[in-house]
Amino acid sequence: AGRDAKHCSKACRQAHWRFYRHRGPVVDRGATALRVAYADPPYPGKAGLYRGHRDYGGEVDHRDLIARLATYDGWALSTSSEGLLLVLPIVAELGLAGVRVASWHRGERKVPSGSPWVGWEPVVYRGARRVDDAGVSDAFDFVARPRLSDPERVIGAKPAAFCFWLFRLLGARPGDTFADMFPGSGGVSRAWGHYVASRVDGATRPRGT
Repeated sequence: AGRDAKHCSKACRQAHWRFYRHRGPVVDRGATALRVAYADPPYPGKAGLYRGHRDYGGEVDHRDLIARLATYDGWALSTSSEGLLLVLPIVAELGLAGVRVASWHRGERKVPSGSPWVGWEPVVYRGARRVDDAGVSDAFDFVARPRLSDPERVIGAKPAAFCFWLFRLLGARPGDTFADMFPGSGGVSRAWGHYVASRVDGATRPRGT
């Protein structure tokens, strides 16, 4: 490859295109900058899956985590359907208003199981501002596949399409401050960087989307 090449191979170029093609239009109306945060921690009872990760810290204290998330203008927390039974009582206990539950339909993972395959994940969230994008739904249907081209990939890493949906769900805009509380592979922060860099006037969709 030449010195000015952006990608090391055709596979790398294709992976880059797949990562960003779902970003959608980003609208910047000069609103006051807000603070938004996202947490994708090991789900309750699943921390052991991440023992080899450099940031491993054992089981997550979800009460402390949700209390910290609540200090932001808008926030979101990914969890499992089982974990939702733990998370929602904490939200009620802390008296948090305006909290909703969205769903990501990620597709079934057909592995040996004595119970129905789980094909969705809940996202507990509080929007940062009113969403003026009529195309945003609190149900997102996207079948995820492992990012095998990402050397930093971890179990449960979220695809870019999910990230762009999440940012729009929160009403996040260029100029906002974004905190990824469990960086993992770093994919969410990369998606945020691309999201805010792709600002448009609301009438023009970024090329390639």
